[in-house]
Amino acid sequence: MTTLGLTPETNPLTPARRTRRTFEQTVQLLELLLHRAGRVPAARESIRVDGESVRIGAWLAKTRTKHRSSQLPDHHARLVAALFDGVWTLEDAVPAVLE
Repeated sequence: MTTLGLTPETNPLTPARRTRRTFEQTVQLLELLLHRAGRVPAARESIRVDGESVRIGAWLAKTRTKHRSSQLPDHHARLVAALFDGVWTLEDAVPAVLE
């Protein structure tokens, strides 16, 4: 395969590696969605960023679950809470941009 020039780096069939976003970057995407849409994303909602689909609704649901089970670091909880003026763990939480 190497003599044919097919290596993992040059193989067109190898899926492109996605860069993993940091928690802070995903919070920024959530903030952008809150400002643009004026609402909290639904659990299955996704957005397109740099040609890639980001499951922002699932991310928020998972983050809420981690917070409720005390698995979310405090500094992460504070970042998300700032977008909701503190109350963000409820399904009907209202973003700060709408208050």
